Amino acid sequence: MEPLRQLAKDKLSGKKVYAVMSAKGGVGKSVISSLLSLVMKDSTLIDLDIHTMAIPKLFGLDGKLHEVTKNGIEPFEVETTKIVSLSGIVKDNYVILPGGNQSSIMESLIAYSHISTKNVIFDLPPGLGDEVLVLERISDFTPIVVTTPSKITKKVVDYIIKYLKDRGKDPKIIVNLAYMDCDGKIVKPFGEYEGFGLPIDPTIEDYMGRIQHYEGIVKRKIEEFVRNELKVNEGN
Repeated sequence: MEPLRQLAKDKLSGKKVYAVMSAKGGVGKSVISSLLSLVMKDSTLIDLDIHTMAIPKLFGLDGKLHEVTKNGIEPFEVETTKIVSLSGIVKDNYVILPGGNQSSIMESLIAYSHISTKNVIFDLPPGLGDEVLVLERISDFTPIVVTTPSKITKKVVDYIIKYLKDRGKDPKIIVNLAYMDCDGKIVKPFGEYEGFGLPIDPTIEDYMGRIQHYEGIVKRKIEEFVRNELKVNEGN
């Protein structure tokens, strides 16, 4: 195995690795990744969506740079969550990467980061590309697939679910924007769905840039998902 890839693999050895992914953009994947990392206390959140780098924006870390010590790239720390993002290296500059360089950049980000937590959560870009292949080569990750209940989104996401099952994975499905809770009455504007549903909460928009302070119903459902679907004690 190539030295860089082996180093990245060693960084994840013995850790619980979760990959939050979707075949379609705009389904709320990065928000859900962020809330998962806040709920699972001993976690490092690695932003592998190197095209948009949304995670720092959600936590109010725009423009901040990672420190580099003898241990490697030091994550940002927000409450109990540690965060690594390419934006912490390139700042606010855009990044255009030819396809062949994407895998190397992602492996380098993992290999040279200081990862000291029990859980590692990856926020992947939409689609089925190099990011999934990189993780397959260096970890036995648990996939968390995010979708919405709309028919077109489900059709697009179904193929990534099929791919994961063909690879022997057991993807956990989160259906974002699945229903509204109207004083205890559940309304499903898009109809029935398959997977773990998250409610619509317009107030979450007020927490962009400070997602760590959000304590609303979506976070409470994420806590339920972690406890019942991932079988993880939130304190670990």
